[in-house]
Amino acid sequence: MNKPGISMKLLMCLFAIFASTTVLASLRTASAAQEPQNSNSPGRIAFDKVCKVCHGPEGRGDLGPRLIPFDRDYQEVLAIVRDGRGEMPAISETRVSDDEVKQIVEYLHSLSKPPK
Repeated sequence: MNKPGISMKLLMCLFAIFASTTVLASLRTASAAQEPQNSNSPGRIAFDKVCKVCHGPEGRGDLGPRLIPFDRDYQEVLAIVRDGRGEMPAISETRVSDDEVKQIVEYLHSLSKPPK
């Protein structure tokens, strides 16, 4: 009689392992879906270096205003960055290059696209 009990325990353990693995895989997939696809893009790196301190992670607002959804073009953003506006100070080209500003604009546009 013990042998059927051992088989049932083994079956229950295998089921528990399978269920745990399935749940963990689902959580990992959900977590990956929440991360921006461009998490290591040059635009994000430049944004994190210069903009994140005021505009918060992914431009969602903090000390400075929310940037997402983002609808400004490169020339407008470059003018704001170089000249400043409102509470935002001017930022020199030695701190953020024109090319980095362009990458930041592309990054913020990518965050504004609806999820697929």
